[in-house]
Amino acid sequence: MPRLSTKRQVFPIKNPAFKNYFGGNDTATTEYMKKVKSELSNKEVKDGNDEKVIKWIDDEFERVHKPEDTKKKIGMDTDAPGTKMGADGTNSNHFKEFKGKDDDNADPTRVRMAKIKGGSREIMNNSATYESVESEIQANKYLIEYMTNNKKQL
Repeated sequence: MPRLSTKRQVFPIKNPAFKNYFGGNDTATTEYMKKVKSELSNKEVKDGNDEKVIKWIDDEFERVHKPEDTKKKIGMDTDAPGTKMGADGTNSNHFKEFKGKDDDNADPTRVRMAKIKGGSREIMNNSATYESVESEIQANKYLIEYMTNNKKQL
């Protein structure tokens, strides 16, 4: 599916210093911005504002593309219908391998908590590390036993 955001769009140029790069116009189209970015990137000797204009163009394109990319990424991560067509004709995400259920090594009494540094995407990608909560359970058991033996209430 092509990007919806590749359609011709008109971007307002708010910085007066950038207007010189676009022929003094107040707006620039997608094609014109790509042309200016290409010319500035291929320039051997860059002026003071060249890098700023390139960064502004990249930021404008990112602002347009990011919502669409996020929607597609969430669909791929959650195996949403229609995201990827499998070889067997089903709407499955063929980038993810189904590993099957591990019944031989499964331990239903083992409780673990995900240790996440970068967000919930780590759990979806199966890259999160897990830590045991056994020490917390033991501490709570000790507290309950202590309070029961000493007949204390909170």
